Amino acid sequence: MSVPLDDHVRRTTKAAWQELDGETVLLVSAEAKLLGLNAVAGRIWQLADGTRSLAAIAETLEREFAGGGSAVRDDALSFVDRLVARGLMERCNP
Repeated sequence: MSVPLDDHVRRTTKAAWQELDGETVLLVSAEAKLLGLNAVAGRIWQLADGTRSLAAIAETLEREFAGGGSAVRDDALSFVDRLVARGLMERCNP
């Protein structure tokens, strides 16, 4: 299932997170895993607070990570889909 671009997304409480030395790290307690996110994934995580649509998040990424173009958008959409499937992110209404 793919999250529609006009849907808003937000982090769930299934993962605690923190910024450590410029890297976003998630603690997924149910899986007993620490996940280190790369710069793009970390930025998606930060932006997914329920106030922005997935399209707005993708546009922000395209601006902030110049040169990525559609590859950044495609990777972002895939990453969000995986997080939604794991219950770490959810679709929401603004």
